[in-house]
Amino acid sequence: MPLRDGRRDPVFNAMPPAVLLLAAGIILSAVSEYVLPDAGRWIYAASVLIEPGPGQPVPSQPLGPYAPYLLHVFIHFGLFHILMNLAILISAGRSVGMAFGTGMKGSVGFLLLFFACSVIGAVTQVLFHSGEPMVMGGASTGVSGLIAAAGWVMGGWRGMARLSLPWIGLNLVLAFAGMAFPMPLAWAGHLGGTVAGIILTPVLLGLFSEHEL
Repeated sequence: MPLRDGRRDPVFNAMPPAVLLLAAGIILSAVSEYVLPDAGRWIYAASVLIEPGPGQPVPSQPLGPYAPYLLHVFIHFGLFHILMNLAILISAGRSVGMAFGTGMKGSVGFLLLFFACSVIGAVTQVLFHSGEPMVMGGASTGVSGLIAAAGWVMGGWRGMARLSLPWIGLNLVLAFAGMAFPMPLAWAGHLGGTVAGIILTPVLLGLFSEHEL
């Protein structure tokens, strides 16, 4: 059963450590590009998800071809991209993180949820890959799952539907609009991450929450 007692708490009150860890990783990855250019280039090459066009070779990636499915959440394309994902991570992530708990067990559960949604979102984006070269980065796959999870925390299945359905609808609109006006938006990754959050949140909260549910 969802927790219902945390929705009125201030956003920055007792921020869960797992949320702070993810936010710090995103910020440090962005800053490294300017402070330590060589390290920034290595992080980018190891983390960005690249699907080349037909007959084109996949660029060499320092941690192998599968690491970007997990690490793409730390790569962003511009200040607005970072700020948008950080805003959702902090707002939705706080309520979800507090539902898991701020200890080791709860933090592990939260990170499992976030990265599972991220990987499933990335796989979904690749499956819907049209054949054109694709470069994908950003925490939006993971935070899409957190949107669904925050809805569950606030009000169970109804709360989850209240937050998830508008996000799903928006991305479906973007998908159809992209047929006429191609846009560099990972709508399929967002949908995959959201569906993963809908399915996994009740399960992982049941396994990892430090509270009595």
